[in-house]
Amino acid sequence: MRSRPAEFRALRNNRSAFSFLLFLGACLASLFFLSACASSRPVAPGRIVPDSLAEALKREFVAASLQCVKGEFRGAVERYGRLLGAQPSNAAIHYALSKAWAGLGVLDSARIYSEKSVLLNPGNTSYLGFLAALSHQQADYARAIDLYQQLVALEPGNAEPLSSLALEYLASDQSEKALVVFQKMLTLDPKNETTLAQMLLMEIKLAHYQEAIGTLMMLIEQGDGKEKLRLTLGELYLQTQQYDLASKTFREILSENSASVPAGLALFELSVQSGNHPAFLDDLNRFFTVNQVTLPQKIELAKLFLVRSSRESSFLEPAIVMIGEIIRRHPGNGRLYALRGIAQMQKQDAAAALIDFRKALLLESGSIEIWEEFVTAAVIQKEYRSAAEALYKAKKRFPAMSLRLQVLEGELFFQRGQLKNAAFLLEKVVQSKKAKKEKNLYLQASSTLALCYDALGFRDKSLHLYENILALEPDNILMMNNLAYLLTVQGKELARAKELALKVVAWEPANGGYLDTLGWVLFRMGEYEESRKVLEKAAELDPDEAEIVGHLGQVYEKLGDFKKALEMKERLKKLKAKS
Repeated sequence: MRSRPAEFRALRNNRSAFSFLLFLGACLASLFFLSACASSRPVAPGRIVPDSLAEALKREFVAASLQCVKGEFRGAVERYGRLLGAQPSNAAIHYALSKAWAGLGVLDSARIYSEKSVLLNPGNTSYLGFLAALSHQQADYARAIDLYQQLVALEPGNAEPLSSLALEYLASDQSEKALVVFQKMLTLDPKNETTLAQMLLMEIKLAHYQEAIGTLMMLIEQGDGKEKLRLTLGELYLQTQQYDLASKTFREILSENSASVPAGLALFELSVQSGNHPAFLDDLNRFFTVNQVTLPQKIELAKLFLVRSSRESSFLEPAIVMIGEIIRRHPGNGRLYALRGIAQMQKQDAAAALIDFRKALLLESGSIEIWEEFVTAAVIQKEYRSAAEALYKAKKRFPAMSLRLQVLEGELFFQRGQLKNAAFLLEKVVQSKKAKKEKNLYLQASSTLALCYDALGFRDKSLHLYENILALEPDNILMMNNLAYLLTVQGKELARAKELALKVVAWEPANGGYLDTLGWVLFRMGEYEESRKVLEKAAELDPDEAEIVGHLGQVYEKLGDFKKALEMKERLKKLKAKS
């Protein structure tokens, strides 16, 4: 069941306290009502007259109410039940009985008597509010909304029922209607910051950005924490493509707080998105010359840009420039060179990355992470001797990290084509107790070992490892792709292979290798036309990949397009001759 927002709980608690006072008032009213049934004849002095029925009922109601106050709800339910037998149309008794059942946690019974109290006295706001709360607890949002609407009509100048109605709309996923109610609340108290904040959240959620800008300006005029609000304002200007206003907003923040990292970051992002490289450089130099901006803050800013670049490639080059500017001001920091090396690797410029990692090692040789990055870059650049020498030095420097470095050495052997050496080394790692405790280490070693087994022809071993890896890391699309391809080659579980390949392509639709796997699965399943479409797309993305060309040629042959099949054979010969 959906939980009520915290604001509603607070409102309900307040309403409950108020309702109890009304409840006592209802008790007194009932007492007067019961007293009216008593005889009005005068009583002779000294004569003892037995209690009238009204007085007995009055005393019983008070006793039941006291039990409720003490938390003795079961006894209260029994007493109220007897009273209801005598006065079945008394709304106050139905309401009291409903609260007693609610105290016991029996909401169905509480709801029945609460509904009856509202039916008998529809103008009682306490009865309506209590029934609305019960309706919400039972997830009957439509009924709760109806009841709060009645309360709003009964108390047009009261913001409390409007607030409850808005929250009820939110609970029932009717954000547009909730926003309308918040707007009505604002007419009652135009400067209520809580209402303005709630409106702002709704407007942003519903992508009413222009309206949100107006609400935000009202908050800025009267609220605290103006820098955060103005940052949000700048982001809203970006959403509405009002770039000049966004720039103006971020610059105003920096003019008041020159060390504001969020404002600086937002301004840099704006320059990148608008393609204004000179403005980016100017803002960067201006920001980095501010004394209050510390080196850790600058590094954090660069890291944020680097993370952003993994999603948007347009941010990668500016990130490299940013790191370069930090290096220019702090040339003795090895970790900065390592950070730029990572960025160069992301740019697929392993040669430039190697230069940076070498500098990083000269300045920061005590970091195993930098040694690992250097070895990885050297392997990609096929500088195997440099990689091996670095590994040898790292082993001597970090004897406690031997297992971690063994995995890297196994990858080096694999890339050099020394498959048996790689498998021998990685098998030791995978079988060690320490690796099994370190998930990432185990996965890294298992992944490379699976590729070794595959290349060596030990396909059952490879299949077993792929299954193990996916059991630990279900979203590893590389291993998922390899498993799909291996199953296809073996002619096993083709339906499962297709399912895996479709998932992989859905994650990376522009990867030629993954499309090739899917195309080949479809081919083996006899879906030649679909296979052709997929493999043609793969060949467009990776025109020099021999395996894709070979697969596409076989598909054309199956479809009877012998002219294209011959073209693929000739193309394949040329590609093999080059390699």
